[in-house]
Amino acid sequence: MKNTILVLLSILFIWSCGSSDSNIDEDKTFNQKNDNYYTPKPLTSYNIVLGEDNIPTSYDAKIVELDSFDTSKELINTLQKKGKKVFAYVSVGSWENYREDKKDFPKQIIGKIYPGWEDEKFLNIKEIDKLKPIMEKRFEMIREKGFIGVEADNLDIYTADIGKNGTGFNISLKDTKKYADFLINLSHEKNLSIGQKNAPEFVEVYGDLFDWALLEDAFFEGYADKFEIYTKNNKAVFAIEYLDNTSKEVFLKNVCPQAKKLKFTAILKNRTLDALEYKCPR
Repeated sequence: MKNTILVLLSILFIWSCGSSDSNIDEDKTFNQKNDNYYTPKPLTSYNIVLGEDNIPTSYDAKIVELDSFDTSKELINTLQKKGKKVFAYVSVGSWENYREDKKDFPKQIIGKIYPGWEDEKFLNIKEIDKLKPIMEKRFEMIREKGFIGVEADNLDIYTADIGKNGTGFNISLKDTKKYADFLINLSHEKNLSIGQKNAPEFVEVYGDLFDWALLEDAFFEGYADKFEIYTKNNKAVFAIEYLDNTSKEVFLKNVCPQAKKLKFTAILKNRTLDALEYKCPR
C-alpha cells in the first residue's frame, strides 16, 4: 500500500511539473525501463562531427556526437557544462588499423577490406566471445569519459555478403541480431543509450530495443518511413543526408517536409562528417 501511494504521488508530481510548460525538458526524458540511460525524444536537435582536429565547444544542437577514441574527457565535460548530451561514435563491425586497441583483435576475426574505407576491414561478428572483451573495454572507456550514448556503427555489414566480395565470413541477419542483442545489453549495463544505425530490416523487432536511431541517406534511398516506429515509441530518429547525393535545395524543399511529418531530426552534411551542417527550419 505504501508503494502504491508513493507511485501515485510521484505521478502527480511529474504531471504537475510538466503541466506548467508544454515544452518538456529534454534532459528529463529517460528510458522507461531504466532511469539511468538517456533516451532522446523525437525532434531533439543533433549534430555529428568526426575527424576534426579542433572541435568547437559551441554547437547549436542538444546532442553532439563525437569520436569515442579521439575525444577527450575534458572536452566532453566542457560540452556537458553547456547543456549538451554527448554521444560516442564507435565501429562495432569493422577493424580500424588506426585505433589504439587494434592489436587486441585476433587475426582470425579480421576479414576483407571494407570497400571505400581502405584502412578498415570487416570483423567476424559471429565470434561474439572473442569480441566481447574488446567491446566491453571500449564501452567502459566511453562511459568513463562521460559519453552518455553510443552509435554502434557498421552493425549492418551482413549486407556486404549479398554481393560478390563479402566480408569473408558469410554473416547473416540472424548472426547480426545476436550481436545486436549483446551490444544493447552491454550498453545498458554501462548506463549508456544505444542507437540503431541504418539496417531497416531490424526495425520491426529492434524499434523496441534500441533507444534511438541514426539513418544515412534514408530519404535519398527511400527507406526513411520504415523508422517511424521509433517516433511512435517516443524515441528520436536522426536522419543524415549527404551532399554528394542531395543538394541543399532538395534537402530544404523535399527532405525537410517529409522529416517534419515523420518527426525526424534531419540534417545535411558532407560525407566526411566535418563541421559543415544544414538543418531544417523549425
